[in-house]
Amino acid sequence: MKYYSQFILASFLILGFLACETNEDPNPIPQQEEFPDLKIFLDRFEEEAKLRGYNFNFSGLDIAYVDEIRFADEVYCGYGFIRHPQTDRRTVLISKSTNCDWVNKTDIQRENLFFHEMGHAFLNLPHDNALKCDGRPLSLMTNIFIPYYIYSENEPEKRAYYLDELFDRLAANEQCIDFVQDFESDPVFLKYGFLNSMWRFSNDNGNYGITSGINEETENPFFQISSEGNGQNTGYAFIQIEVPNIPEGATVKLKTKINSENLEGPGVAIALRVYETEIGQTGATTVESHFLSTEMNPINGKLENELIELTLTNFTRKTIFMIPFAVMMPGTKGAANFDDFEVLVEPGS
Repeated sequence: MKYYSQFILASFLILGFLACETNEDPNPIPQQEEFPDLKIFLDRFEEEAKLRGYNFNFSGLDIAYVDEIRFADEVYCGYGFIRHPQTDRRTVLISKSTNCDWVNKTDIQRENLFFHEMGHAFLNLPHDNALKCDGRPLSLMTNIFIPYYIYSENEPEKRAYYLDELFDRLAANEQCIDFVQDFESDPVFLKYGFLNSMWRFSNDNGNYGITSGINEETENPFFQISSEGNGQNTGYAFIQIEVPNIPEGATVKLKTKINSENLEGPGVAIALRVYETEIGQTGATTVESHFLSTEMNPINGKLENELIELTLTNFTRKTIFMIPFAVMMPGTKGAANFDDFEVLVEPGS
């Protein structure tokens, strides 16, 4: 978990305060350990899971302190691996770095961070930065709030909600959710644009060309997939949308307009893949819940604003990834422009 704030230098903290004459205090407040056994928090995670009907086996999980967590130029205070690059095991690491100030954090603050990393490592959850209507995070899996402070001591109801949502994303549906936009008046959830660096392209070892341009009539950006007909696999463009903030029960549409001077061979298509998690005894697995595609009926020839679309009904907030694709089929020759490539949302009644 990336920590964006400047942290206080670590020092040893004694909770409460000591009287001038300590012998007169019959119940001194115990000192907090600087680096307590992380199994304390794992046991607590297990207890909360059992309260929600789960009986976990943690034999495939490693938990450990490390001196520092750094990847490239990024420094983290905790990190949860579904598969650690060296061990291939689920792993939670907590940093001892003074910048992370673990030694001065309270027990509940440490729990916040540890449970967040368990969300990554054991429950296969990505970050979720959706907000409640009051501006608070919708999920413990947020990474735009300082991870130690999502809930505090003496906030049992708040803690219960965040742990409910950690194990079951549908718990968020009981909250007032800030969807950022009014889908009734502005249904466009995502639209292709040059500045979105999250778009990815696959050219099948150079058998496809993928470029961008501007439609002179609409002034909207488009991307073009072209080929000389040598593609052995599909050529495609896609973007992975993590934890889409879309209302429960909404209808989601993927659509685009295709323009081509003369597309020979099978032609082009679009597809939509949707994923969620299933929690098992040894942790969660990520499964494909929906696959929609027009690849069985690609279009070709001379195309002028030829509309193709897919419809996903009854969207659920269990969704953790949604991936729209623009596809050119193997053996296709020519170039096709994907204009107005967008994802639309129609809220449920």
